[in-house]
Amino acid sequence: MRVLPLALLVGLLAVSDAKVFRECEFAELLETRYCLSRNDIKNWVCIAEFESSFNTAAINRNRNRSTDYGIFQINNKYWCGSDYGKNVCGIPCSDLMSDDITAAVRCAETVRRDTERYKGRGKGYTAWVAYNSKCKNRDLDQYMAECWSRGSNSVFPF
Repeated sequence: MRVLPLALLVGLLAVSDAKVFRECEFAELLETRYCLSRNDIKNWVCIAEFESSFNTAAINRNRNRSTDYGIFQINNKYWCGSDYGKNVCGIPCSDLMSDDITAAVRCAETVRRDTERYKGRGKGYTAWVAYNSKCKNRDLDQYMAECWSRGSNSVFPF
């Protein structure tokens, strides 16, 4: 009987660590903290919008019983720790749901690089369903125009 209240408390604490970003806020973070290129930023922003609505705590269960975690919706079948997964990123899936997105960015880059090795150069983002359906054939410079218009050398000049 005491297990249920404890489980609820742990669940609430985990959710309190979540963050929902705004588009340009997320782009700024990817540039300033993770030093990503504009080309990568526009792809990651589009993927995050359509995979998780920029929500670091997003969880989605799939028909094959696997689960997608975090802002980039990284799957536990291959990429993060689970009882039956390969855990290529070498992290517990819960690390992908933190408001500190360091683990999510690193793992997403691992997914992208490994997918490029398998599918070929320039195909790394195709690991994400949202990229294929919402980002791939879209003018992402136009999509990011509001963020890009804030400076010529940087997403957000200081």
